[in-house]
Amino acid sequence: MKRSALGKGLAALMPEVSAGRHPGVVELPLRDIRPNPLQPRRHFAEDGLAELAASIAAHGVLQPVVVSRASEGGYHLVAGERRWRAAALAGCERIPAVVRETAGSAELLALALIENLQREDLTPIEQARAFHHLRTELGLSQEGIAQEVGKDRSTVANALRLLQLPLGLQALVDSGALTAGHARALVGVADSERQASLAERCVKEGWSVRRLEAAVQAPHKTSTSRPDPDTTEACERLALVLGTQVEIRRRRRGGEIRLRFASEEELIRLFRHLTGEGR
Repeated sequence: MKRSALGKGLAALMPEVSAGRHPGVVELPLRDIRPNPLQPRRHFAEDGLAELAASIAAHGVLQPVVVSRASEGGYHLVAGERRWRAAALAGCERIPAVVRETAGSAELLALALIENLQREDLTPIEQARAFHHLRTELGLSQEGIAQEVGKDRSTVANALRLLQLPLGLQALVDSGALTAGHARALVGVADSERQASLAERCVKEGWSVRRLEAAVQAPHKTSTSRPDPDTTEACERLALVLGTQVEIRRRRRGGEIRLRFASEEELIRLFRHLTGEGR
């Protein structure tokens, strides 16, 4: 797989078009196109979509979406989901598209992630999920991800740590109730109950990041010992691999590993991952 194409973003995928049509662009029915399963953006602002829909109604879709053929028929979006959604709002039945074959689909799907990352309009959690997909889909290291998207390695590492938070706290970051700085401070709290309590107070009382960091560092009555660095690192590595929060609790003899899941679907995903069925 060629790595150079990824850093070019959409320029590597589709031609420049305006009101006219390019030979590589075809008109596809909107109903035949499905969202990209690796699309990192989960939230599309309704007012922004409405404005784009109004523009499309007046001028049409000026830049094609990029799709790949789906094995089950139809097409998967590689890039341009916002345009696709707005075109549907505008009442369009067809949309201009560049079709890429399924060969190299992992690379094409990764380009959709990179497009969003380069636009810098993702929430911190969406960005973290995008980095995680780039690692799992293309096997990129943190350094490799940083090179592809033009970020520092420390930025990638800090973003990936946010996925160690429980899904409920991730949702607070997605909604903007907590910032990425708040989330990074909470990741360092090993006790899940204390972590949730601090997050709740942070949102209700409007704590700054500095105020939360001070609360995190304050002595905690129920904590009897600090986890050793090796255990902490093991938790972080397992959390990144499994995509959920991991707790390792040591006892005098042995101990236990706790995995969090927020839904039946999440439990099934973890089960398949651990048993190898999803590989």
